[in-house]
Formats: sequence, C-alpha cells, structure tokens
Amino acid sequence: MNRLATADAVGMLNELQRALEVIYGVSAPHKVESFLIGPGALAKLGARPRGPEELVLVEDGGNLDLGLYISPEVMARLPALGQHGSHNFLEGLLPAFSTAAEGVSHFVYLTLQAVRERAVSLLELEVQAEIDKFATAALHLWKHGERRQSTELRARLFDRVGYRSDLSSEERARYGLANRLARGYAAFLEARFVLPGGLEGLLRELRHCYRLCAVAKLDHLDQHA
Repeated sequence: MNRLATADAVGMLNELQRALEVIYGVSAPHKVESFLIGPGALAKLGARPRGPEELVLVEDGGNLDLGLYISPEVMARLPALGQHGSHNFLEGLLPAFSTAAEGVSHFVYLTLQAVRERAVSLLELEVQAEIDKFATAALHLWKHGERRQSTELRARLFDRVGYRSDLSSEERARYGLANRLARGYAAFLEARFVLPGGLEGLLRELRHCYRLCAVAKLDHLDQHA
C-alpha cells in the first residue's frame, strides 16, 4: 500500500470500489487498498507516471503483478469528497473524483476479467472507465438531490476535455473513441433514466452493458454515440 496515503483518502477509494460493485452487482476478488503504490514503488518498477493515475501491470514468470498509482495531489483531495455540496463537487472536486474513479474502475474491471480468464483490450478498459466516471458521479449528485446537475457533469466529463501532448497517435485515437462512445451513452442514460428519476432502469441498463463481451459492448455503445 502507498504509505503516503491517509486513511481517509484510502477510505474514499474503498467507497468508490463499493459503489461500483453495487452499481454493477459484482464483487471484485481483491480490495483496491491492497494494491495502492506510491511514487517510490512506481520508480522501483521502472515506470514513471504519465498522469495523475496509472494502473501498472508487471508480468513475472507467468504471474501478473498489479499496482494502482494515484498521485499524492489527488489523494490529498479525496477526503474532502465527503464534505461538500453539489456546487463544490462540480467546481472543485470533480477532477480528483474522476481520476480516482478511473483508477478504481480499471482495477475492478481488470481483476474481475482476470478471474474469468477473459482478455481485455485497452479500449474496453478506457471506455468502461469513462462510463464509470459518469455513473458514479451522477449517482453521487443524485444522492444529494442534484441529479439534474448531470447535464453539467456530462459536459465537464466529455465536452470540456483535452489530451496530453505526449500521447502517441494510437493513444490519442483510443482516448478519443472512448470519449465519443461514453459521451453518447451518458447522454442516453441521462435522458432515459437520470432526469426522469428511473434508478432501477438505470442500474439495469448499466449492468447489462457491463456484462457484454468487448465486441458486443462496443456495438451497444456505438448505437448511442
């Protein structure tokens, strides 16, 4: 575990994992807190963070070691997530929330597929993380009586975005496609379920999509892109 992380910050990551497990009706085989690594451990693995969140996979003799790096700056912001109104969430805390949700999404999805011995593409990982950011944040707002803020949330997550200059053309294309697919799907979820207040329908649709194999999932999302 990242020794630099506070108990409150780790607690928020655990809460995000529990939220994803409840949303999708799954139980991940491991707890994210056991796989957190800090800058020092990341350096020992010969890796350097290209952003505030990094899922590190190291293959050793047929075994796969996994570590989740989340920057100290983001970890420092996480405890504040439990003490805010919706305005503060969207205006100040959404970047940290999104980064943490993306990392936990990668961790949960990958560990679940590893147990099932199913291969996962980078595009599948990325698009699921984009969906998970919207789903967890929208339900967070909904819990505070602000589900109609989902329109502003969607704009911040999918429209007001930029990409790092050091991305390869392949990476940029993958991130762009994941954004496009998730943006359309989020708009569909918002119009069909979030704004009308259809929680059961929202969860049913999210769980259906989550369980689709890669090709079927991308086809399903492309219908709404």
